[in-house]
Amino acid sequence: MSKKVLLVDDMGGIRRSVAHLLKQAGLEVTEAENGKQALDHLKNGKFSLVITDILMPEVDGGAVITWLNDQPSRPKIIAMSGGGSQSTADQALTEARNMADAVLLKPFARQDLMELVNRYVA
Repeated sequence: MSKKVLLVDDMGGIRRSVAHLLKQAGLEVTEAENGKQALDHLKNGKFSLVITDILMPEVDGGAVITWLNDQPSRPKIIAMSGGGSQSTADQALTEARNMADAVLLKPFARQDLMELVNRYVA
């Protein structure tokens, strides 16, 4: 099975940190800084796992997850959220819990992330 991961987060520091952790685990990581870039990558390649932030400018993670769920076969999805306005964050989290395979709340422990990643790309 492919060990390709698409990592989507508009916060560069978080994205780089998570990408480094995933690469140390032997995964092939493609990074996107927003949902628009993520959709471009998804239309042009196959991934076994997508890890996406939910609240992002331009195209948010919810739109990426919705697009993935409309595909005939889709990768596993881990949605991440770190806030935003409370009502926006609550609504986004509710949607993500209904459509993603797992949800991680930022800040999260490396161990929690890697347990989910290992479950979905093992």
